[in-house]
Amino acid sequence: MNLRKLFFIYGSALVMVVVCVAVLAVGSERLLNKEAERTVEWKEDFSKVAKNDLPAGWKVQKKPGTGPVTFAVEKDAKGGEPFLHMESDKGSASLITKVKGIDPEKTPFIKWKWRVTELPEGGDGRVKSKDDQAIGIYVGTGSMFNNKSVSYRWDTDTPKGAEGNAVYGGGSVKVKWFTLRNREDAKDGAWYVEERNFAEDFMKAWGFYPETIILSISCNSQYTGTKDAADLGWIEFMSSSKEEEDK
Repeated sequence: MNLRKLFFIYGSALVMVVVCVAVLAVGSERLLNKEAERTVEWKEDFSKVAKNDLPAGWKVQKKPGTGPVTFAVEKDAKGGEPFLHMESDKGSASLITKVKGIDPEKTPFIKWKWRVTELPEGGDGRVKSKDDQAIGIYVGTGSMFNNKSVSYRWDTDTPKGAEGNAVYGGGSVKVKWFTLRNREDAKDGAWYVEERNFAEDFMKAWGFYPETIILSISCNSQYTGTKDAADLGWIEFMSSSKEEEDK
């Protein structure tokens, strides 16, 4: 192989590498700019604690006739960051707050950080008699007699990516649920950060955007008659970027 041909081959390869690096750089810059355009419109980081170690502005709603469920703000032993800890012993309850100042069409994303330390053994959201989750994030609207929501769940045996519908309270509460995590992700107690377009999920499920947003954090183990425990590091609602709004 002569020197000219060798130079051509290696020169072409070098050009390709430079082009690929440039494309990746432009793509990364666009992604960073896109993220920079998005703003957090509402956030709970559990830094403000009311009485009984509960976050300010939240209240516990327990299911009558079930075992004890506790919610309390604790601090990470390593970094000192607060988080919401929840435990259930054959019980069912939710920690609830009203999210104010959010327009789902302009602020359609929900993002949060969570982990599970103990799952309800045998829990499976696909089976009514086993419908327990160590933690579920519910975005809903309506009243106690007519409530619709979407739910993002950390299940036990339900496959990741599964989704379905559930009805509670004699038909007064309707839920479209999505399983994001299960026992595969709970082996080492690791934290995970999730993000969903709740407005899109809600619209597909119920045909409208919620005008008033009720955010609920649930912890359940009454159906399986077991115990479970989970933590929520923070949770927030984010706006769309201009690029996303123009689609």
